[in-house]
Amino acid sequence: MARYKKLISYLFIISVSLVLFSACSTTVTVSYLQPAKYDITQYKNLALASMEVDDIPPYANSLITVEYDDFEEQVFSGYNRRIAYNVADTFTEELYDDLYKSSYFNIIKPSITDGYLSGLKYGVNSLNKLRDLGADAILVSQIDSIDYNEYTIIGDYKVIRNPDYYSDPTQDEYIEDDEREVTIVQQATIEFSYKIVDIDTGEIIASDSFKKTLTHDIDYNEDIVTLPSMEPIFEKAILYGESQIIEDLAPQYISTTITLKKNKSGNPYFDAGMDATKNGSLRVAYDSFDTAWTNSKLYEAGYNSALVLEALGERDLAIDRMNEVYNYFSDIDSYEQLSRMEQYKYNTNVAKDQITN
Repeated sequence: MARYKKLISYLFIISVSLVLFSACSTTVTVSYLQPAKYDITQYKNLALASMEVDDIPPYANSLITVEYDDFEEQVFSGYNRRIAYNVADTFTEELYDDLYKSSYFNIIKPSITDGYLSGLKYGVNSLNKLRDLGADAILVSQIDSIDYNEYTIIGDYKVIRNPDYYSDPTQDEYIEDDEREVTIVQQATIEFSYKIVDIDTGEIIASDSFKKTLTHDIDYNEDIVTLPSMEPIFEKAILYGESQIIEDLAPQYISTTITLKKNKSGNPYFDAGMDATKNGSLRVAYDSFDTAWTNSKLYEAGYNSALVLEALGERDLAIDRMNEVYNYFSDIDSYEQLSRMEQYKYNTNVAKDQITN
């Protein structure tokens, strides 16, 4: 118990130190455009089909047995076959909303696309109807497989406070109960894929597949009759992939936080720059750092002035300043920031081309 208390105290000191360190840091936020993984600038008019479901397991384990020592009980599974269809519907809704909100695509709703695609089964050339609506390509997706497992983990006996301890402090304050700690683990695995198909040629323009496994732990008690539905677990798993699809297909604004450098020389312009940054007055901060750099070539002032310029959206000037700092000091930090800035500039230019073309 003494070792446990000592460990808790040690972890508390570390956590407080980290909070204080974060609180004492002065940061700026810089943004850039991340280009889409696939350049589909010629296919921005998309007909989105609803996600289909392929392989669904049956009710393999409709009853889960919880068994340990002399105890045995059964609970109903949290899985049912309808989950796959519900998750597919959620995926379709989220994908439509996110593609629409990206303002990068003109999207034909799944309900309209599905109606025309179903006509193909009956020999109706309904693709012409989608073309008339302006569609350049069709985005189709499907759940390729879905699997689940629910199992128990039997732990140690529970530790409870000894009811006799207060009347007799010589006894142990904590004792083992006659019940064990029992955890039921729900494990969900889902595989799905998507592709974008040229509506005229049938060529696959973009495609990818995803597999995700997530688990959820349940503290078992004898009042549980039916386990919680596994639908939220599968839904969370598939939406990991849905967000990746958006990154694959549409440019994204990315923001990152960068820490400014400190200097204890007492330079009044540098100190004013740090204070202005903390107050959110970035233009004032830049002017102060710039003065400290111009007058005394204070390394931290030059470095910080470049980052503040970037935070103000003036990346070209920021690159010029960071390049000036690197040429003067030849240090690794300014070199790394310079390389990052140039990469962000390149990414932004590529993304802008994707948006405007």
